[in-house]
Parts: sequence; structure tokens; C-alpha cells
Amino acid sequence: MTNTVPLVAPTPPSLPIAPREYEPRYHDQSNNVLRLYFNQMRNLVQSVTAGGGPFAYLDLLKDAAYTNQESRIGWNDVDKTVSIGMDYGVVQQVGEETYARVRNNTGVTIPDGTVVGFAGASVDALHVAPYLANGSTPSLYILGIMTHDLPDSGEKGYCTTWGFIRELDTSAFNAGDVLYASPTVAGGLTNVKPTAPNNVIPIAACVVSDATNGVIFVRPTIQPMQYYAVIDKTTDQTPAVIDTAYAITFDSVQIGNGVVIGTPASRIVVPQSGLYRFVATIQLTSGSSSAKNIRFWWRKNGVDIPNSTRIITSDLNNGYVPIAITAPISLNANQYVELMFAADSTSVVIDTVADTAYAPASPAVILEVTQVQQ
Repeated sequence: MTNTVPLVAPTPPSLPIAPREYEPRYHDQSNNVLRLYFNQMRNLVQSVTAGGGPFAYLDLLKDAAYTNQESRIGWNDVDKTVSIGMDYGVVQQVGEETYARVRNNTGVTIPDGTVVGFAGASVDALHVAPYLANGSTPSLYILGIMTHDLPDSGEKGYCTTWGFIRELDTSAFNAGDVLYASPTVAGGLTNVKPTAPNNVIPIAACVVSDATNGVIFVRPTIQPMQYYAVIDKTTDQTPAVIDTAYAITFDSVQIGNGVVIGTPASRIVVPQSGLYRFVATIQLTSGSSSAKNIRFWWRKNGVDIPNSTRIITSDLNNGYVPIAITAPISLNANQYVELMFAADSTSVVIDTVADTAYAPASPAVILEVTQVQQ
């Protein structure tokens, strides 16, 4: 059975009348066999064309040369599986490739081999756009790699989420390289593992390195993006009144992904829910040798966190005393945390020390925020 020859129920020929010299009963037996054969063929064709069945199995010719055509199936003796012809010239190797049916609404054609991520949805399709792994978009938005050019025409196409993509330019890579979503080229691939604050998304492996007949194998390894920041306080802060709570303000984010300084500048705001670990290292000095008690604690959304206070006593005059305070804090999206302090003397300074010829500056506070659970 092929797609070029239609299935037509066979019509049995008119059976001749046996000559007188033939034994009639033997002739009748031959005629009955032929009638049975044509009846069975007719029933089979009618069953197939009517969508009937069932069939025990269907054999595909292994030595037939398969040429791709939409809606055609055939045996692929190279990959040892059935090939299905699809639109855009795509040939699916059954059981060895998985596609997502997607739509392009970017305004321009998305080329074959482009790394794409979610860009919205409509009633009957996911929308995709070239993905840039620079930390601006969550890693969970990644989807796969386009297996053909997809124009912005309203039609849907195929994004490979698992399996081979062939006939690409992979000359920049070596066979066996792990490929990551690029943090510098939207939709691109790189064999250099990105570093923070970029997304680290291994998405494929280079199988064949070639300028025109390159092959990659797509297998996205997607981990939820974790949010973090290292935040400095580079200005001094002193309590104006003894035994009074003050929120420590911050000046800049050294490095970060999602966690930011809010308004007022004492608020550290997280972008998504999760369990976060806050670690603050504070540098103190004072102008007298009398003993002074300084308390530090955490406040969540304006409310003190119970049992979070740490106390340090300093009697140094113009010396430096460090203290570290840490806490795991569960937060929802856009909630904030503040680091509070109070002292029983106003002769206390949370102090920044300028750099020297031999050492960099020493901030008054260094705050590290790390998401440890989604």
C-alpha cells in the first residue's frame, strides 16, 4: 500500500463455463476458490478504507527508499524506527524525538536551531521567542530548540524538546561538547558554561561538528532559578538615641539576581517565594573604652522575628569589632527583610574603613542573601 496508488475493492472477473470435456465438479471447486479469494480481498479493502480493523500488525518494507512527504510514514532503516513526514519538511523519528507545537508572534522568522522559551499562549498554542540566558528571564521559561525556520505567519511549527536536530552549523563546537543557552546572543548556543548572574541551562550536546551538516542532541536540563545578592553598606551609621531600634540602610548590590534594595533602603526585597538565608557581617567601632552593648536582629515585613537577636559587648576605644548574624527566613514574592540594631550608648559606629595602598575598603556591613529552597 502506498500513498500514490488508491485502494480500490477488486471486482472478480466473469468465470467461464467449463467445456463439456472437463469434469464440472472440479471446475466448480476452482470457481469457489476464486470467489472466496476476491470476497476476502473486497472485505479487506472495504475495512481499510472505512477505517476499520482490527489488524494484527502492519509490515513496512525495510528495503524501500523513504522520501519525505507530509502525512507519509515509512521505515527508517538508519534510525531503526518509523519516520513520519510532517509540515515544514520535518521528519519525525517515532520514539526518538519529541516536539512541542508552537507559534511565533515575534514579528520576525525564528531560524532553525534557535533556543526558544515561553512567550505567552493562546487557545491552541504556546508562543515562543528566542531565549536569552542573562538572568532576565526565569530558567523555567526555557522550552527547547526550533527544528525548522518558523515565520511569524500565524501557523504553528515544531520545537524539539528531546532528540536530534540535523543540518545545523555546529562548526564553533566540538563533538561531545555540552551546549548551554547563551547569555549574550538571544536564541544562541555556547559551549562555555555561563556564570552568575546568568542562567546556567545545559540544553544540548554537539554530536557532529560541521558548518552545514552539524548535528546536536537536545535534552534540556532545567532547574528553577535561585535568587541571591551580595549587598554592601559603605556609609557609617550611629544610633541617635540609646536603647532605640534603628534599621540599617544599604547602599549597593555587588552582585545579585532578583534580590534588590527596596524603599526605604533598609528593605531587602525578594522577587519570588522561597526559603532564603540571610548572613550579615557587621563592623563596629567606638570612641570610648567603656563597655557598650549592641543588639542586632531581623525584622520581616515590619515585624520583629522572634529569637533572632544577637548581642555583642565592646569596650574598645577606636578599635574594630566584627559580628556576624544569620537567619533562614521564609518569604513570599515581593516581601522584605530588614536588619535592625540598638545600643545602650551613642558612642557606637557601624563603620566603613576606606581602602589603603595595600588593601581594599572594608564596608560597614556585607549582607549575603541566598535562596536555599524554592
